This record gives sequence, C-alpha cells and structure tokens, in this order.
Amino acid sequence: MYLRKDGAMPLTRKTRLSGSSIVVTIPSQLVEAYGINSGDFIEIIPLKDGEIKIKKLDGRKRSEGAA
Repeated sequence: MYLRKDGAMPLTRKTRLSGSSIVVTIPSQLVEAYGINSGDFIEIIPLKDGEIKIKKLDGRKRSEGAA
C-alpha cells in the first residue's frame, strides 16, 4: 500500500476488545512513517462530528502526560 506523507490517504482499521478496552491498531506504514515505537505516548484528541485526531507526543510531553 502506498502512503502519502501528507496523510491524505485514509486507512481503515477494525476495532477489537482487549479486557475492558477497545483497541485500534496503527498500521505498520504509519508506524514507520512517523517513527512510532512500542511504549511511545500517543495523544487522542476528540474533534467534532465523531472524528478523532491521533498525535505522537515528543519526549518532553511524555513526562508531562504520563499517568
């Protein structure tokens, strides 16, 4: 699959249940393109009309946002 750097190509994923949470996996194309690693912090931002923005946090923000 071809991934554009501007993120314009939509990718569809199916949710799954893991314990009492719903999980959405990140496609390997995005993991590689954005340098996402296991253990990284990801910010989930609810937008209008049912949209969600997902943003990788940098090292500085990780310690601020750690729970």
